[in-house]
Amino acid sequence: MLDSLITQTRTALLINEMQLGVCHPDHAMFKAMPQEAQKRGVTGNIIALADAFRAAGQPVFHLPCIHRRDFGDVKRNSLISAMSLKHRGMTEGSPEAAFMPGLEPRPEDYVSTRSSGIFAFLGTDLDLRLRRMGVETVVVTGVSTNLGIPGIVMAAVDFGYNVVIAEDCTAGSDPEVHDMIVREQLRLLGVVTSKDEIIAALSKRG
Repeated sequence: MLDSLITQTRTALLINEMQLGVCHPDHAMFKAMPQEAQKRGVTGNIIALADAFRAAGQPVFHLPCIHRRDFGDVKRNSLISAMSLKHRGMTEGSPEAAFMPGLEPRPEDYVSTRSSGIFAFLGTDLDLRLRRMGVETVVVTGVSTNLGIPGIVMAAVDFGYNVVIAEDCTAGSDPEVHDMIVREQLRLLGVVTSKDEIIAALSKRG
C-alpha cells in the first residue's frame, strides 16, 4: 500500500513545529520534548526525508506555530494555551520561533504558519494549497505525538487525504505515550512506516 500511495499520487511532506521553542533544550517550554526528539534522531531523519522529497519533485511543507507578540488570538481555554500565555515564547522574530538547524525552509519549500490553536489545518492555508497542487497523500512528521501529530493526522483523514506517518520522524514527550498513540490511534488512520521505507518508495516514482 505504501508504494502505491507514494508512487501513484502527488505526495507532500508535512513537517510540524520543528522549532527551537519545541525541540531545542535551551529554548523549549517542555524540557522532555527535546530530549526525546534527540534520542530518536528526529531532526536528522526529517532532513534526510525532506531531501528525498525534493529530489523526487514532491513538495515539502513546514508548519510552524509563531504567536503574535500580543498573543491576541490565543484563548485561555486549555492548559496548553494557558501555559503558552504564561511562557510568552515562540513569537514572531524570537529565537524560539526559529526552525531547527538543518530544517530551515528551502526556496522551493512551502510554509503554512499558524499563530494559535493545536494543529496546522486550522487557521492556515494548508488545505487550500495542497488541493491547488493536486496533493492526495500527506506524509506527516515532526512533533509532538502528544497533540499536534494526532491532530494533523485526524484532520487530514477528515479532509480526504491519504495519510502516511513516518514514525521515526516523530516524537512525544514520553516514549511510552508515543508508542501508545502510534499503536492505538495513528495506525488506525494511516500507514505507519519509517523514513527509509518512504525514501525507497520515492525512488520508484517515474
